[in-house]
Amino acid sequence: MSLSAHAQVVATHPAAKLQLTDLAADLTRVPEAQRKTALANNEAVKANVTNLLLRRVLAQDAVKQGLDKDPVVQAMMDVARDRVLSELMLQRIDQANLPKQQDIEAYAQTAYKANPKRFEQPEQIRARHILIKTGPPEARQTAQAILDQLKAGASFDELAKAKSEDPGSAKQGGDLGFFAKGRMVPTFEQAAFALQKPGELSGLIESPFGFHIIKLEERKPAGPAPYEEVKETLLREAQGTLATAGRVQERDRILKDLKVDDAVLEAFIKANAR
Repeated sequence: MSLSAHAQVVATHPAAKLQLTDLAADLTRVPEAQRKTALANNEAVKANVTNLLLRRVLAQDAVKQGLDKDPVVQAMMDVARDRVLSELMLQRIDQANLPKQQDIEAYAQTAYKANPKRFEQPEQIRARHILIKTGPPEARQTAQAILDQLKAGASFDELAKAKSEDPGSAKQGGDLGFFAKGRMVPTFEQAAFALQKPGELSGLIESPFGFHIIKLEERKPAGPAPYEEVKETLLREAQGTLATAGRVQERDRILKDLKVDDAVLEAFIKANAR
């Protein structure tokens, strides 16, 4: 959201006043995407108004006492001014160099092809399971009865929703999604990766959690992740890179004529690093 304000006075003190334009200027420190949230808290905004006016009164007191005449203080104010104006200039540069969607997508695809090792993935499988927790003496018999139903053609999805005691996957029909080795407890993992064909069932697998029945859904061999799987990440990275290209170009234009007097700098460091 963009900020709009005029010179209406929002807070006063015998020594100073604060206008809405002052508040709007201070809010530019908040990222644009977060300003609506910041303005939704009336008490926080009011506290900020109080703080701004407090600083203004203190600043005026500092001027009365001549603190603004100190060369270092004057330099500090120059640096602060430079920071504000340079940030505004950078925003203007960013606006002038907004990348087109087609350029973002082309850059993302080029980055994907240029560094395939970055997207390497180990072998993964997607599996479902039904869990019957150990504890009750009939737990094994309960799990065996479910396995018998599955072998007879019962729906794994429906039995998982009705019988599985894993709250994290039962509602999804026992679906665990894709996982690689090292994610599951060893006995479960060994049994799951031993399954070869989609639809294949394990026997009863006992783990510290209880008795599992596992069904293989898919196998995904080791290799680079498909572009579509990493596309969103690459698009975000591409947009960020291209959006700052104008800044980099402007920086390089300025820095090519920059000269630092090393002798002066070293003398300053020696004088002040004691």
